[in-house]
Amino acid sequence: MNTATLDTTGAHPPAQTSATGSASTTSDDAALFRKITWRLMPLLCACYMLNYLDRTNVGYAQLQMKEQLGFSDAVFGLGAGIFFIGYAVFEIPSNLMLAKIGVRATLLRIMGLWGLASAAMMFATTPTQFYVLRFLIGVFEAGFAPGVLFYLTLWFPSHRRAQATALFFMAFGAAPIVAGPIAGLTMTYLDGVLSLRGWQWLFLLEGVPSVLLGVAAFRWLSNSPAQAAWLSPAEKQRVARLLAEDQAAHGATERHTFGAAMRDARVWLIGFMSFLIILGIYALSFWQPTILKSMGLSVLQIGFYAVIPALAGIAANIAVGRHSDKHKERRWHFALSAVVGAAGLALTTLFMHNAFAAVLCLALASMGISAAFTVLWSVPGTFMSKSAAAAGIALISTIGGSAGLVAPMMVGALKTLTGGFTASLCVLSGALVLSALLMLVALPASALGRRPGRSPR
Repeated sequence: MNTATLDTTGAHPPAQTSATGSASTTSDDAALFRKITWRLMPLLCACYMLNYLDRTNVGYAQLQMKEQLGFSDAVFGLGAGIFFIGYAVFEIPSNLMLAKIGVRATLLRIMGLWGLASAAMMFATTPTQFYVLRFLIGVFEAGFAPGVLFYLTLWFPSHRRAQATALFFMAFGAAPIVAGPIAGLTMTYLDGVLSLRGWQWLFLLEGVPSVLLGVAAFRWLSNSPAQAAWLSPAEKQRVARLLAEDQAAHGATERHTFGAAMRDARVWLIGFMSFLIILGIYALSFWQPTILKSMGLSVLQIGFYAVIPALAGIAANIAVGRHSDKHKERRWHFALSAVVGAAGLALTTLFMHNAFAAVLCLALASMGISAAFTVLWSVPGTFMSKSAAAAGIALISTIGGSAGLVAPMMVGALKTLTGGFTASLCVLSGALVLSALLMLVALPASALGRRPGRSPR
């Protein structure tokens, strides 16, 4: 991108047309966005890690909870999935509210309430109480992830957004690294302490920190570059110009409205592809511990075995996100990653009696799914303006998030019907292949806001 056209108000010296001047401007921009990244991303990643823990820790808790409370697989599957009903209903309203009141107040509200509801899971003793609390956690969490994704569009132009998105979703991949060991250690060594069972301690110790991080986010984050006291006036102006130039380059003008986002077929298509990817994400999040337990592993062993797929997912997440940004290409990066994920799930079915081999196959699946999910979320910003992004991203997230309701119940039903996990893993593998085909066939590069002569995103 020719940066010489961006500095037109005199806030900076005119950009040089020489190679040296261009390199200097590029270097300054890189330093500016590194500064923004280090300010925003560590806290946002920590929040997302707790978000993952609080919505999926029931997958580990059920290893003790089902037996101690007498819950069946059907009760657990419904309880795991009902979270997403509340989440879906309040997703778009929450994101629209964020666009009006800012991320600071939104994160304080969301994280405070979900943390308290998650901690209250320790008091659930009946299926009804289990369902109600899971539903409330979904209501309170609604808008978090799409809200942060919208927030990133206020700070990063599209050619830098995949890497920022990759860092954010890295927390999603990193969460199992701590989730497994924490769950295994807590449920093993705190079981019976102060007359509380291990699963009760798990909900308490992972719920309270969310409240504290919500307060930290309110105090640390800025709602937009214009309100960031830690940026100089020149830096604020530079970010604003780069974002404006980026939107103009991709045809995302302010004529796009909420209604336009709702009528845009690309939004619905990306939402459906997100649904297909998230089927695999949540099926593994909720049922991977049970899959590993069926191989004869203890709760403690399950916690540490789960680290391997998580590490593989993080590595692929970062590598593919950077490579996609470098080459300014999204479609093939997504499709190939989805196919790799499908291959990992399919291969897992061949090693259901070999725990270590199965974990390696799950690691391959995690690599593909994590990378595909990251690249997919860098696509909406290439064709939506800021006025449409909040609604569009929320709609995509709502469609995709509904997979969280379908996946746990589908896997539970197929397990009951067939007595194992092979059928469900094959279905999930097919969903990933379908998402790859849709990206390549139904969403051509010309549909992503690309103008003639520009590299496809």
